Amino acid sequence: MTVKILAIDPRWQHPARIAFMREYLPEECALVIPDSFEPERLFCEAKSARVLLAGQVPLGAELMAAAPNLCLVGKLGGGVDSIDVAAATAAGIPVAHAPGWLRATPVAEHVFTLMLMLSRRPWLWQGQAALPGHVPLEGATLGIVGLGNIGQRLAQRAAAFDMTIMASTRSRGKFQPQGFTLEETETLDALLSHADYVVLSLPLTPDTHGMISARELALMQPSAFLINVSRGQHVVTDDLVTALQAGHLAGAGLDVTDPEPLPATHPLRTLPNVVLSPHVAGQSEHVQRQSCKLLCESIRLALNGERVQAIVNPQIYQVDAEGPRMQ
Repeated sequence: MTVKILAIDPRWQHPARIAFMREYLPEECALVIPDSFEPERLFCEAKSARVLLAGQVPLGAELMAAAPNLCLVGKLGGGVDSIDVAAATAAGIPVAHAPGWLRATPVAEHVFTLMLMLSRRPWLWQGQAALPGHVPLEGATLGIVGLGNIGQRLAQRAAAFDMTIMASTRSRGKFQPQGFTLEETETLDALLSHADYVVLSLPLTPDTHGMISARELALMQPSAFLINVSRGQHVVTDDLVTALQAGHLAGAGLDVTDPEPLPATHPLRTLPNVVLSPHVAGQSEHVQRQSCKLLCESIRLALNGERVQAIVNPQIYQVDAEGPRMQ
C-alpha cells in the first residue's frame, strides 16, 4: 500500500527538492504535491496522508486533525514558527526539521554576500561619472544578534576581515572564540548604537517578533546597515522603510521579509540602498540534499513506529506512569 507524503507549501515544487525527496524516501512512500494549495484542497488531501510537509504556509491544528493517520510533520528548514508545534505535541506527533547547523555555513556566507554588496554597490558600477567610495569591512563593527550556529560562523568569518565583533545573545559566555575576540553586550540597545552592520540570526519567538521597530532603528547610526537572514517578522517593515527613506539608515540586506514574498510594488523593491534575495541564504545543493536525506530518515523512523531523532518536540517520547506517549 502506498504511503502518502503530502506537501502543503508551494516551495515543495522546486525540482531539486522533489528529486532529492524521491531519491531518499522509503520505497512505499509517494510524495504528493497538489496542483492547488487552497485550504479546501489541502484538507481533502490530508485525509489520506501519513506525513505533512510544511514550509512557510502556516500548518495548524485543524489540518493536522484532518489527517487521522498522521505520524509526522516535517520541514526542511530549522525554524518551525510556521507550524503549531504545541498542537502537534498535544497530539503526540513528532515535528521533524533540519537542525540549524546544516545551514549555518551557507547562511553565514550569504550574510557576507549581502554585506559586500551593500558596501560595494556593484549596481552603480555602470554609467556613473563619479563612483561613490566603497565602505570597507576592515575596521568596521559587526553586531550579531543571536549567537547560535549561524552567529558563531559569522563571527569566525568576520575575524578574517579584521572586523570588530559584538554580539547580543541570551546564552552569554557559552561561545568561546578561538583566535579572535568577541564582545557580548549587556543589552541589544548597546549593540545597535555601536555596530556598523547589524545582522539578525536568531529564531522567531513571541519575544523576538517585531524586535526591530522604529525605536531600535533610531538607535542605529545613520551610516549603519541592517541585515536579516532569520525571519521577516523580526523587523517592523513599515518602520524600516521609513528609516531608509529618511536617511536614518544607510541600507538593508534582506533575505527574509514581512510579508514574504514582497508585493511587486512594495517600497523595499524600489529603494536604491536595499539588497533583496528571495529567502535563499541556506539553499545550496549540498544543504538541500542533506536536509532531504535527514527528513526522509525521520519519515522512515516515524512510519516504523521508531523514535525520530531530529525533532523539535522530543517531549512526546517522555515516559510517565502510563508508559511512553509514543511507541
